[in-house]
Amino acid sequence: MKRIITYSLLIVTLLCGCKSEKKITYYEDIYSEKPTMLYLSPINDKSERRVEKYPQDAEYNNALNTAAAFMYQTMPNQLLRKGYYVIGPVVTKQIAADNPRTAKQLRNADLSEFNKKYGIDAMLMVTIHRWKEENGKWIVYLEYQLRSTKSNSDLMHTWVLATKEVPTNMKGDPIVMRSDKAYADMYKMDNQTAQRCFLVERVNDYILRDLPISVTKRQFENDQFRTSNSTYLKYTWSENGNAVVEKCSLEEFEQGCFIQ
Repeated sequence: MKRIITYSLLIVTLLCGCKSEKKITYYEDIYSEKPTMLYLSPINDKSERRVEKYPQDAEYNNALNTAAAFMYQTMPNQLLRKGYYVIGPVVTKQIAADNPRTAKQLRNADLSEFNKKYGIDAMLMVTIHRWKEENGKWIVYLEYQLRSTKSNSDLMHTWVLATKEVPTNMKGDPIVMRSDKAYADMYKMDNQTAQRCFLVERVNDYILRDLPISVTKRQFENDQFRTSNSTYLKYTWSENGNAVVEKCSLEEFEQGCFIQ
């Protein structure tokens, strides 16, 4: 489907200090292990719900549930562009059913069984820790972890504080922007749900684009001396259609995510 909002509009501003180590260092195990088959674990959604206190607030709960589902659906896109093979959703569900593991077990336990039984080289686990609304902004705290099924080591581990600015009028009510409306109309969503889905899709694209090119591509290892993303970062999509990416401290992420 042709997108009204094209990726050519995604102008990422990398501020001084945003980048960290060279890819050859940060992704050392990817270059040495050469994973090709990836398994996308179902989203570990820890974000708060109003279901218990406000079960009638169906619109709010639906927005978060849809955003989590949309995030999972868009995860393969950038991985496929990089040349990785991604196990399809039907097989993924069957593997998850046959091998019931908690999110904690997937993050810490031995994953070698997945390599032996299914030929999976690495598992990508994404956690939505929290959604927050603050000063006309949607804010989401995300964690990406790519674990090897051969060495059980982290091939990537990144935390993202992602924000989408939502402009308001004089009364403080959200203004429906043309780009947001186009996105909402394209996917038949209400405006708030579309804004959240837009944000997590853009974060997926940015974070997974940083992975090394797969060994299945001729360009494998050509990008090894480029710099990688910081382990903790802030991703802000502003109303002018640009993304600003900055380095984020561990303290800033945890204070907003975990400390109430």
